[in-house]
Amino acid sequence: MTDQLLEPFLDIGKETIDERLNTLLPSSPDLPYGPLFDAARYSLLSSAKRLRPLLVLATAASYGVSMESALDPACALEIVHTYSLIHDDLPSMDDDDFRRGKPTLHKIYPEAHAILTGDYLLTYAFEILAKAPHLSDTQKIQLVRSLATHAGAHGMVGGQVIDLASENKEIDWKTLELMHHYKTGSLLIACLEFGGIIGSAPAADFALLKSIGRNIGIAFQIIDDTLDVTGTLEQMGKPSGSDIAHKKSTALSFLNLEQCQTHAQELLDAALSDLRSLSQPTPLLASLFHRLVDRNC
Repeated sequence: MTDQLLEPFLDIGKETIDERLNTLLPSSPDLPYGPLFDAARYSLLSSAKRLRPLLVLATAASYGVSMESALDPACALEIVHTYSLIHDDLPSMDDDDFRRGKPTLHKIYPEAHAILTGDYLLTYAFEILAKAPHLSDTQKIQLVRSLATHAGAHGMVGGQVIDLASENKEIDWKTLELMHHYKTGSLLIACLEFGGIIGSAPAADFALLKSIGRNIGIAFQIIDDTLDVTGTLEQMGKPSGSDIAHKKSTALSFLNLEQCQTHAQELLDAALSDLRSLSQPTPLLASLFHRLVDRNC
């Protein structure tokens, strides 16, 4: 798929996602806990690429599902991703001052308020899934199971624990790859699974979707590791050198920049090979994967 076809999907998809997120999370100044929603909107409605919900929409489209039918589950995943960023940025975690080009939430609100905002977003995501229109009860249960699995201890949260435990230590490549798989890849697997669930994909496709998500997730994080060194605040929305400052192990602890690019490309090629084995053609996903790996921000 050429950029002529990809760009309209990205533009329309991002605009649709942003509008729906704004609707799903209205300001509630009359409530005694209204500041909770203001804080959530501050983080959620900031400038973002919306890669994860776009992956949901693209996967669902591959199975013939309309954007409208996949929209709320896609937004639920973006809400979980935003909660994870709020918590990752906390002083007790990565202690970052900027995210998406503006001060992190705990720099604007008290730290305890930021923690509660993340808690709210996580729980609200499951409420959205439970109420999602156009889906059967069975599909909703499958979506809840997928998100709970990939965002939990054996997924994103587990990856963050590995990350924290690896600070100021020398780890091997296997541990780094496991961390990347859990911390980044798990939620991308959920994106692909969401699209498959919504699109009633055949059972054989789900093992492929998991393999694809794992490879793309690790490739995406390897490129992210390199951009922490080569990127700028304007490009990344946060200062470069954060990983070095926190003495974190990254792909650059083992490989040079050229080797990182080569390995990310190998993982992309493996994902594209699996894509071709799915029951449906997926030109939109293939183009999106190229965009995720061949990026400078």
